[in-house]
Amino acid sequence: MYLLDAEYSLAYCPLTTKEQIRSIFLERGASAVGFATAEKVPDEEWNHFQSWIDSGRNAGMDYMNNYPDLRRDPTLLFPGAKTVIVLAFNYTPAVKRNNTHGTVASYAYYPDYHKSIRKMLKNTLREFFGNRQDISWRICIDSAPVLERFWAVKSGIGFRGDNGMIIVPGVGSRVFLAEILTGLPLEPDSPLEKDCGHCSRCSEACPGKALQPGGTIDCRRCISYLTIEHRGQWDKIGTEVMNTPQGKNTIFGCDRCIEVCPWNSPAPHSIFRPLPEVLSLTKESVKTLDESGFRSQLGDTPLFRAGYDGIRRNIINSYTN
Repeated sequence: MYLLDAEYSLAYCPLTTKEQIRSIFLERGASAVGFATAEKVPDEEWNHFQSWIDSGRNAGMDYMNNYPDLRRDPTLLFPGAKTVIVLAFNYTPAVKRNNTHGTVASYAYYPDYHKSIRKMLKNTLREFFGNRQDISWRICIDSAPVLERFWAVKSGIGFRGDNGMIIVPGVGSRVFLAEILTGLPLEPDSPLEKDCGHCSRCSEACPGKALQPGGTIDCRRCISYLTIEHRGQWDKIGTEVMNTPQGKNTIFGCDRCIEVCPWNSPAPHSIFRPLPEVLSLTKESVKTLDESGFRSQLGDTPLFRAGYDGIRRNIINSYTN
């Protein structure tokens, strides 16, 4: 699946209503599509985000503090934006790998979702919108300075769970998010009046006790952060978390707070197809890869995000006392 890169001027545009746009994206694989007015993020939400940054709970993800003006206001990120279209894509796998051979987060079973979703959306927009000059777009998938989960809630596609994830009713929280900023003035959807139920299963299941009140995450204690985003060796806190039985068994990422969530059972299976090379991956097989082999076998998967050195660090940790 593909998405429109930065800006795309559209020539022939038969789809100009909200329900037409929603319908075509649902037909092309989205699990949910919502609409919100492009405007400045409210003080309460922004202050909550800033306090998370100021407390250091973003750990080594310093990029989360980059471009604060653009992150707070999508009309500065994309001048002329009037609407934020938010899309969710289900990644619940039909087949699960045997994680006794090393845990891999289920979102990494597939080819890199940034590329696959971008391809589908780009092709769809070209097919149905052409290159009309008076309608412009910017598509964002995880890398642009956008508060994705805020916009997902505001657009009405889901609500935030205590594990910080967006829960889409009928689908669960195994979803990739994407946003389209557009100059089209479309009627916004209403946020859902729901919460997750606060059963505490996610916080109890978290090996590093990373889940904080209000659906925030202390990334310094999160196995996903420590095995994917963190560069170099772990500090004292990270080492403590990674020395838990769950940490030692990890190749890439963590699904524990997702697996125990009642909203994820049952859930429909994803249209994405898991890669055999990821399903069959073991700590032993990764240990034998040199950097060239790592790039060849896993270069088009999310595991490449951790880098060869990061994956080797995770595997070596499995063999230490």
